[in-house]
Amino acid sequence: MKLAMLVNPFIERNLQLAAQVGVEQVVVPYPGLDPDALPDLVKMVEAFGMRLSVIERKLPHLKIVHGLEGRDAQIEDVKTLLRNMAEVGMEVLCYNWMPDEDWQRTSKDAPERGGAKVTAFDLKQAGEGNLTDADGLPTTRTPADRLWENLKRFLDDILPTAEDCKVRLALHPDDPPLADLHGQDRIITSNEAFERVVALAPSPYNGLCYCQGALAPAGVDVEAGIRKLAPHIHYAHFRNVSGVAEDFRETFHDNGDLDMAALMRAYKESGFDGPMRPDHAPSLAGESNETPGYETLGKLHAIGYMKGLYDQASFFES
Repeated sequence: MKLAMLVNPFIERNLQLAAQVGVEQVVVPYPGLDPDALPDLVKMVEAFGMRLSVIERKLPHLKIVHGLEGRDAQIEDVKTLLRNMAEVGMEVLCYNWMPDEDWQRTSKDAPERGGAKVTAFDLKQAGEGNLTDADGLPTTRTPADRLWENLKRFLDDILPTAEDCKVRLALHPDDPPLADLHGQDRIITSNEAFERVVALAPSPYNGLCYCQGALAPAGVDVEAGIRKLAPHIHYAHFRNVSGVAEDFRETFHDNGDLDMAALMRAYKESGFDGPMRPDHAPSLAGESNETPGYETLGKLHAIGYMKGLYDQASFFES
């Protein structure tokens, strides 16, 4: 495992904090296609002894997902991004197949331990104007079978470039893990869906971002998924959650429903050696909560917790 962190905001103080707690690799959102953007970010990261390794979030992709006019142009943009990543030695592009852009919540300030704030989702409250991150209201409706066809076409189109660039693709599951949301089908909600993804286009560069916190509320056996899918997991999100798919909230890493020690052992025993980040974490006292789940202090706590779990897993393995 390589400890990774999405640094937000991307400023020197937060990079220094990440380095001080043991982060090895840094994750950034889609930086655009300016060829100078990534080299500039690399310099900032390397100044603190870390590597820029992953791009995830905000990748323009909805025309690809739905097979709309403009899809081919978005495909070419992804290819350009892969080439830009290769130029600076980046390893992983994380993307999703959510037909409404990104993860959704109905609350960004649900109370947690000591007054910390976390995100939460309640299907009964899901509607226009109360969702975070993505607006949750797709502008088109695409059935599940067409979503699978479009994913297959995307992989066939993009994998030759990914292979040439030696950049691994990592597909993130749908969050929340519901088969239908706002009348729109969603397809990446289970271990079985992930198995289908890797079978669609067999390649060492076609892989997964295994996000246990996104899958677990649907009742998915995430420990079994980690062990079975480990050869295809290019990137891992290691967070905790409490509840079910229709009604859940995020938690601190140490007090949700998941057996985090068992999951870390599964990664260790499966030989996972890719980047792993804490994903979302609570906003703590003094933080603005302007970017729910992505503030800094809760992630620093999570990194320390993850390091302890990994050391424990190593102890039991020896």
